Amino acid sequence: MTTAITGLTSRKVALETLIKVDKQKAYSNLALNAAFKRSQMSERDRAFVTALVQGVMRNKLHLDEVIQSLSRHPLKKLSPSVLNILRLSIFQIEEMSDIPQSAVVNVAVELAKSGGNKGHAPFVNGVLRSYLRHKEKQSEHPEIVEADIDSSEEKLSTDYSVPQWIVRRWIANFGKEEAIALLKFAKSTPPVIVRTCDTAITPEGLETVFENSGIKFHRGQLVDSCFIIDKMKGPPEKQPGYSEGLFSVQDEAAAFAAIVVEPQKGDFIIDLCAAPGGKALQLSEMLDNTGRVIAVDISEPRLNLIKKNRTRLGLKNLETAVADGRQYRTDRLADKVLLDAPCTGTGVINRRADLRYQREELDIEALVELQRELLANASTLVKPGGTLTYSTCSLEPEENFDNIRWFLREFEDFEADDFSHLIPAQIREQCSVTSGPMCKTEAEMNRLCQIQLLPTQHGVSGFFIARMRRKGNQG
Repeated sequence: MTTAITGLTSRKVALETLIKVDKQKAYSNLALNAAFKRSQMSERDRAFVTALVQGVMRNKLHLDEVIQSLSRHPLKKLSPSVLNILRLSIFQIEEMSDIPQSAVVNVAVELAKSGGNKGHAPFVNGVLRSYLRHKEKQSEHPEIVEADIDSSEEKLSTDYSVPQWIVRRWIANFGKEEAIALLKFAKSTPPVIVRTCDTAITPEGLETVFENSGIKFHRGQLVDSCFIIDKMKGPPEKQPGYSEGLFSVQDEAAAFAAIVVEPQKGDFIIDLCAAPGGKALQLSEMLDNTGRVIAVDISEPRLNLIKKNRTRLGLKNLETAVADGRQYRTDRLADKVLLDAPCTGTGVINRRADLRYQREELDIEALVELQRELLANASTLVKPGGTLTYSTCSLEPEENFDNIRWFLREFEDFEADDFSHLIPAQIREQCSVTSGPMCKTEAEMNRLCQIQLLPTQHGVSGFFIARMRRKGNQG
C-alpha cells in the first residue's frame, strides 16, 4: 500500500511541475527545485520525478503526436492536467520498461480522478488502453520503419522532439547524417559530470574517494579532471567529498573553456557573464588562490550561487560584481577575460530539455547582437598581450564562427591566438571535421584559435570556444 501511495505522490509532483512549465513557461529545473522544497521526498523519489519531468520534456513533440493520433479531441482542447498525465504515462510505457504497464495506467487514472472532473479519468483510461492495444499490434506485426536518412524535416522534428527550425538548420550546416546523430543526442539522457577541485585533491585522490563510496565513473577524454558518473546513489551534493570541497558539478566542455583561458598564477581575470559560476570557480582554483578573479553577472541572485560555492571551496581570490557585461568597467586591465556569452543553447538541449521549446529562430539575430556588444566591451578590458576567450554552448555558426570573423575584422588590435596545445591529440585531429565545413574558406586561417565541439564527434556537450590575443607587450 505504501508503495502505491509513494508512486502516486511522486507522479503527482511530476504532473504539477509539467503543468507549471506549460502554463508559466517556467524552466523545468527551477520548477523541480521549487516542488522539492514544498514536499518531503526521499532522494530516490526526487530522482524518479526528475527523470519523469526531463524525459517528458525531451520527448514532448513525439508524445504529443502519439496522443493526438489516439484522441478524438485536438490537443489544445485537452486540459493541461489530462495532457500531461498522458505524456507522463506514455513516456513511462515507452522508456521505463521496468514499470508494469498496468501500474502506469492505474496511477494515471487515479491522478485524473484527483483533478475533480469526472470525465477525465475515463478519457485517460480509454486513450491509454487504445495506446496499449496499438502497441501490441505493432509488436505482433512489425513493419519496416522508414529510415531516418529518408525522413522529412517534419518527421525528424516529431520523432526526436526538436523544433523543425533547428532540424532544418542542422541539416543545412552539418549534413543530414550528422544532423540525425545530433538529434539522437538531443533526446538522450545526460550524465552527471563532476570536476575535481585541484586545490583540495588530485583526480587520483578523488578516484579513491569515489571507489570507496561505490560510485561508478569514468574519466573525461577532453578534461582529465572531469568524472562522468555511471552509477551514483543520490545527487552529487549528497556524496562524500562534496561539502568538503573536493569536487564540483560541471559540464566537461564548460570546464575545457576555462582551461583555454590558460590562467597563470598571479593573473587578474574577468569572467564577464559568470553565473552560475562554474568557470569562475574553476579559474580561481587554477590560480591556486593567487591573483584575482572577478565574476561579473547582471543577476545578483545567480551570483549568490557563486558566493555560496566560494565558501564551500575555500577560495579567497574570487570576487563578484553585479553589472551588465556590455557596460562593465574595472580599475585596471585584465590579463585574461572570459566571455561565456548568452546563446541559443542548442549544444546542450539534452541537458536543458525545455530550452528547445523556448527558443525561436528569430532569437538568433537578437542574441548575435547581444554577443557582439559583449565582445566589444570585453575587448576594452584586456591589457596589451592579454587574451580574450569567447565561448557558447551553441551549434549555430552565426553565434560562433561568424562572430569571431566579425570580431577579428572590426577589432584590428586583436589577433587569433593558437590554443591547439591544450586540445587532446585525438580531438585535435578532428578539428578539421568540425571547423572546416563551418568556417568555409576561412577555416585554415582561424582553425587553431577556435573549435566547435560536437557531442557526436567528441563525446561532450556542443560547445564553441575561441581565443584572441590583444596585440602589444604585457606591461
